[in-house]
Amino acid sequence: MAVLQDGAGTSLTRVDTNLNLYSTDGIPTTPAAGGFYTVSGWTVAVVAAGLAASVNLMSARLALASTRKAFITRFRVAVTPATLGAAAGVAGTWAMQRFTAQTPTGGTARTPNRQGESLGVASDITDIRDSNAALTGTAPTWGTIVAASIVPLFVANAGGFEWIYEPKYPTILNPGDGIGLRTQFAMAATQTWMYSYTMHWFEGPAVL
Repeated sequence: MAVLQDGAGTSLTRVDTNLNLYSTDGIPTTPAAGGFYTVSGWTVAVVAAGLAASVNLMSARLALASTRKAFITRFRVAVTPATLGAAAGVAGTWAMQRFTAQTPTGGTARTPNRQGESLGVASDITDIRDSNAALTGTAPTWGTIVAASIVPLFVANAGGFEWIYEPKYPTILNPGDGIGLRTQFAMAATQTWMYSYTMHWFEGPAVL
């Protein structure tokens, strides 16, 4: 690995044997071994009223056998009501939450998009899925909450709601790690709704 330094000998950037360029904090800025990706999903049926807490609606997991890390740079979710909530109802909350150990099942599987079709290789986030009810299978081990948002109570036909998570520093997944969209608090009792999402990330070597 080549190291670029300033006059005082401070490391500025590094280039590995695959010509991956890294910033000083180890994030690949131009990953040759990996690439840049997006994935989108959406509901085709309404989410039932009063959806309980701790329901996993969407998941994405980096393959355990991967030799890369995944760096999530943006996550956007849009929500629109189908049935309005009661005026005295309580809004729900969901969050992007880390998980390990198991891959959820059920729902609708999604295929990642390679941002440059002739650049990079297929994503190692090989399992991405979503549901209007709940993903199934053996429950993964849930970890820390990355970001959270309220899901508004809609009492009038006023369009929808958009939540965008766009961190200054990427959320990093190591091999076997996953990210899920999981309810944290029960949703409004009479309100039904639909959602869509898009996640942006890039992948680079796991070992610098």
